[in-house]
Amino acid sequence: MNFLKKIFRDPAFLALIAFNIIVIIQYRTDKQYYTTVVWLFWLQSVIIGIFNFLDMLTLQKVNTDGMTINDKVASPREAKGCLSFFFLLHYGLFHVAYLVFLFIDFKFTDVNFSILKWGFYGLLFSSIIQLIQNKIIYRQVPRNITKMFFMPYLRIIPMHLTILLPKFFHWQPGVTFLVIKFAVDVLSYLFTSPYYKNEGAPEGFI
Repeated sequence: MNFLKKIFRDPAFLALIAFNIIVIIQYRTDKQYYTTVVWLFWLQSVIIGIFNFLDMLTLQKVNTDGMTINDKVASPREAKGCLSFFFLLHYGLFHVAYLVFLFIDFKFTDVNFSILKWGFYGLLFSSIIQLIQNKIIYRQVPRNITKMFFMPYLRIIPMHLTILLPKFFHWQPGVTFLVIKFAVDVLSYLFTSPYYKNEGAPEGFI
């Protein structure tokens, strides 16, 4: 299927684009808005991890790709259970450490909670749609659970490095960084989503 047709049949991707565009259009130069945006992207990162955990945990068919547990080849059920919860722990600790950093440099008292709330709802909607999409398209397709473990990191790390560049280099934050983050977010979504890599999806879905 044509790449553009795939995009227009991917509501999660369209919702992600809409979310980023709204953030850019509504951008204000005041410190409170930029602090709110940084916290919103932390929430986006957390949501990505939670839904990846749910996706891993509810896989119908698992490709363990030679994965072993206690020097024995792991069964799909063992791999799904162990790796899913290990991901949740690992990803959770990463975001707790990140949370401490944000509390120090981006005070929660500077957050506009109205913007944060509606941004959260938009991100949640997009993630729910993507999870449902994955469950429908790949219900009979074995998916590599080891790759699924690492994919969220490939998506969020470039995104957060981009949005935090002004802080690291003492640059004035501005809409330019939001546009760069938008591009990184979109490209990383396309790179990490199995939907755009034709990973064994049945004919007629993609």
